[in-house]
Amino acid sequence: MQQEIEVGLIATLATGEVQTASADIAIATTCTSDVIDVTDRVGSIVGDTGIVEGFALISAPHTTCAIIVNEAEPGFLEDFKHALEAVAPQNREYAHNDAPHAEEFEAPNGYAHIRAAFLSSHSVLLPVRNGTLSLGRWQRIFFVELDRARPRTCQVTLVGRAR
Repeated sequence: MQQEIEVGLIATLATGEVQTASADIAIATTCTSDVIDVTDRVGSIVGDTGIVEGFALISAPHTTCAIIVNEAEPGFLEDFKHALEAVAPQNREYAHNDAPHAEEFEAPNGYAHIRAAFLSSHSVLLPVRNGTLSLGRWQRIFFVELDRARPRTCQVTLVGRAR
């Protein structure tokens, strides 16, 4: 299923030789364990900023999402989803589901918080070289939904030397 992703440049600040830029990628996840490849969107943001040498921080400002770097191979993606279910099955009871601060509209999502804790990857820092992301041959950047389908945000922050 095609994912809806919207990219908008938020800010750019130039200070001497170093430039910073940030942008948000709006993502509409479609299911639990949705794994969305954001590599091309992040690469476009890098290209649009004019940063040629530096770093890109890709982050998820959500406790029940993760950012990972891995292969886009279908077998891996299937195995990854099975592993998440093995670590924290969605269909069991979790104490977090009865959290006293939970809002009335919140669905039980203890499994999603446990999965996020095991992944412990709300962000990745990647090099930018010659104006592009420096990734290995098979490496892709994935935004991982660990809870339920809903609108999400992937944040991209760049620091480096501009053209």
